[in-house]
Amino acid sequence: MPSSEKTWKHRAYRPADKEACLSIFTSNTPQFFMANERDIFDKYLDNHADGYLVVETAEGAVIACGGYVVGLDGGAASLCWGMVDKEWHGKGLGKFLLTNRLATLAQIPKMKLIRMDTSQRSVEFFMKWGFKTYRITQNHYGPGFHRHEMYLILDDEKIREILTEK
Repeated sequence: MPSSEKTWKHRAYRPADKEACLSIFTSNTPQFFMANERDIFDKYLDNHADGYLVVETAEGAVIACGGYVVGLDGGAASLCWGMVDKEWHGKGLGKFLLTNRLATLAQIPKMKLIRMDTSQRSVEFFMKWGFKTYRITQNHYGPGFHRHEMYLILDDEKIREILTEK
């Protein structure tokens, strides 16, 4: 039986988490990711995992992962490679992962913009949090997987909303 949200915790990614993160990716293929993206994700974990987080149960099982990259000037960031193990879909874990990343970014004093891209299969989830699509590229990730580039403006009201939700 899945742990309740109150027992989930997020922490920084460690190299020992790699296999669990790749397993999460695989559990979401082909519904949310194309199989050929696995190698890209694998290399990302090896080379760019600063700002990458995992969510684990009270028992220590990694059940979600996702990261962010802050731009050089600190005024913008990008969300990247967010995913929840398929067995945990629909339990609020995506919200938990997203709100933790947004809360971290909202506390950076100059942060004003968060960007991300996702397929059409996840757009509605991010729209609930105020993200807006500014560009769509048909079949970008592969046949039937359209890239939606999205943004969220961090004004004072949005920052309060994010930090209150957290």
